[in-house]
Amino acid sequence: MRRLLLGLALVAPFTLHAQTAAPAPPSSDTSTATTAFGRVHGAFWALSVADVAASTRWYSEIFGLRVLFSVPWANGAAVSVLGGGGLIVELVQLDSAVALPREPQRAHGYFKSGLMVDDLTRTLATLRARGAQVFMGPFPARDGQRANVIIRDNAGNLIQLFQY
Repeated sequence: MRRLLLGLALVAPFTLHAQTAAPAPPSSDTSTATTAFGRVHGAFWALSVADVAASTRWYSEIFGLRVLFSVPWANGAAVSVLGGGGLIVELVQLDSAVALPREPQRAHGYFKSGLMVDDLTRTLATLRARGAQVFMGPFPARDGQRANVIIRDNAGNLIQLFQY
């Protein structure tokens, strides 16, 4: 399993580079055609999930990401890397993983990820139409705070979206 994770750690940067290097001109770029958020300017997160297939479906259907590559179940681990519109999400399922508390913000460490989107209203409407669950908000912009909303993915992970 360590070899699998080490291999992914070595492959992921090349995948990220391949996604960001020499983008196609906007007129021929179809990577944003199905993403819920349009285009972001380079974002990545990795999640340990209980069911990599279910999470892959969620990120494909709700966010509109496509599978870039996957590592099938072997030696207690499976991986799926999805991308689109400038975002890359790595999903890892490990037999040895344990669940965070029901409210991840009550555990030390990262408890949410986020994106800045060009049109929060449109993005939220698209996400809702695709079945995304709003956790908190939306919150309007005010002095010192951008308009934002927090959604949950299928595994309960929090994702905060901000108006760019």
